[in-house]
Amino acid sequence: MSDLLKVENLTSGYYTQSGVVIAVTNVNFEVRPKEIFAIAGESGCGKSSLALSIYGALKYPGKVFRGHVYLKGQDILSMSQEELRGHRMRDFSYVPQFAMDALDPVTRIGEQMIKAALSHGVPEGEARRMIREKLDLVRLPPEVLSMYPQELSGGMRQRAVIATSVLLNPDLVILDEPTTGLDVLVQYEILRDLKRIQRELGLSYLIISHDVSMLMMLADRIGVMYAGEFVEVGGREEVLKNPSHPYTMLLLNSLPSLIRRRERLLSIPGNPPTMLSSVPMWCRFVSRCPFKFERCEKIHPKEYPLGDGHRARCLLHSTSTAVDLSSLPLTHDYYAEEELQVDQSRSGAGEMVMKVENLSKTYFTRKGLVGTRAVDAVTNVSFELKAGVITALVGGSGHGKSTIAKILSGLLSQTSGRIFLMGRDVSKHSARNTKWYRQRVQMIFQDPYSSLDPRHDVLWHVARPLLIHGRVGREGVEEEVRRALTRVGLKPPEKFLRKYPHELSGGERQRVAIARAIAVGPRVLLADEPVSMLDASLRAGILNLIKGFRNEGVSVLYITHDIATVSYIADEVLVIYRGQIVERGPVGEVISNPTHEYTKRLMEAVPDPYKRIEVN
Repeated sequence: MSDLLKVENLTSGYYTQSGVVIAVTNVNFEVRPKEIFAIAGESGCGKSSLALSIYGALKYPGKVFRGHVYLKGQDILSMSQEELRGHRMRDFSYVPQFAMDALDPVTRIGEQMIKAALSHGVPEGEARRMIREKLDLVRLPPEVLSMYPQELSGGMRQRAVIATSVLLNPDLVILDEPTTGLDVLVQYEILRDLKRIQRELGLSYLIISHDVSMLMMLADRIGVMYAGEFVEVGGREEVLKNPSHPYTMLLLNSLPSLIRRRERLLSIPGNPPTMLSSVPMWCRFVSRCPFKFERCEKIHPKEYPLGDGHRARCLLHSTSTAVDLSSLPLTHDYYAEEELQVDQSRSGAGEMVMKVENLSKTYFTRKGLVGTRAVDAVTNVSFELKAGVITALVGGSGHGKSTIAKILSGLLSQTSGRIFLMGRDVSKHSARNTKWYRQRVQMIFQDPYSSLDPRHDVLWHVARPLLIHGRVGREGVEEEVRRALTRVGLKPPEKFLRKYPHELSGGERQRVAIARAIAVGPRVLLADEPVSMLDASLRAGILNLIKGFRNEGVSVLYITHDIATVSYIADEVLVIYRGQIVERGPVGEVISNPTHEYTKRLMEAVPDPYKRIEVN
């Protein structure tokens, strides 16, 4: 079988004021006809740079330095832009990470699609027929053609982009993070649509993402990328059952699963190497590898064949003896279980800390010139938060999760309902904006990139609540900050005190945000999607960290759409649908025997590496 796409020794990077950043180095792989080839890896590993290089769309300051990209035997990189335009959409197409970026906000969807077809010489009548056909394929109504992008939901925009990408029936579609930012149910439906479209049109996908669980549900073969190169390539089943590079093994074991529930998730300490102006001449994973030995620090490993197209870039396979990575011992660092100092003065587990009774929130939106319309975001929600217990609030986007968190944190007032904290009535909004309340109820926000002030260092962020709440004087504040950073795994704390947010990884930023929250000794932590924007290996560490807080008697309200993480971290679960709690109970019981239809849909849609998306 001849390859549809063949990439040989591709190297690309970016010119910066500090030098050349190498993003992709000597990458080799192929995509076969009618297959789904997935590329997985952490943020910054070079996935998107690789996709843009292959598509011939890497613009200055980016540049492809060397290599070949053969599409149906023709070298794309040797073509002029005019020649490339003739092949795009007809032979291969590209779906960028954010659908809104691919759509002109001042042009109707229909006009954008017809323009794309006409520019490739398709007669107008034929173009309109093809557009209707592709809209049916992605399950969009004809009315979408007369609408602007901002009038569509995120899922509808993504479907419109997918319809445009397959409009001229290309052989290959490159998809860069095709489900980023979408609700979990919408994401699952789009993945099913992608699989069905691939089957019906007989095309190939090159799909890249940091979401390994999602890729495993869709892919036929997978390439795992780290620091600009492939460290493992193989069939989906083989990589899943027998991961042969330490990075792949750790990555897969950092993923929560409903099918294979784990007592402990692994994380990967440290950060990838910075490849500024040069690349390491030794193994790039060596500083983070649990199985390294002396040769790893001296030799850059090649890709060793393991049979049936499976290959791994690791010196453990340099001998003829097969190595089972799962049989090798791991140190405590890879379990990322924080050694929390338990405050023995706290009440025991099970004591009620917060009680919410019939909480409701109604928003009023403009309707016409003078009218208003009532929107019920939360309706008669009641629950209790107990000491040493993690309660999960689960639901899709727009069902009221974050509204509840904002009410409990004092950022919003409720329309009706009562709230009690440690027996004290704090139903009035003003009562939740006192120092007494704010010290005892702290919030961890979803986005670690925007929850920290870029103008201030880590010391300032963690010290500020300590000083505001009078937990310590200025002379002792730095020592208390060190203690808080140590508790959240930022060790040694001296390494982080004077760093600014832009100098930290996403996981480190979220740990700083958590340190800021726990520094004042809260009784309740409101964690609003605390791992949704992090890579898989970083999520495990944060989940283990939050899980450990129940040892201190802290009550955690863990807000998420991901039931897989709930199965790992939570004790109790509340399922919210259209502002109402529709199911509740111990996590094990709800997951093993869901009764509400919405809970069943959430469980079906949750990404799981051991599940396959099948279509009829």
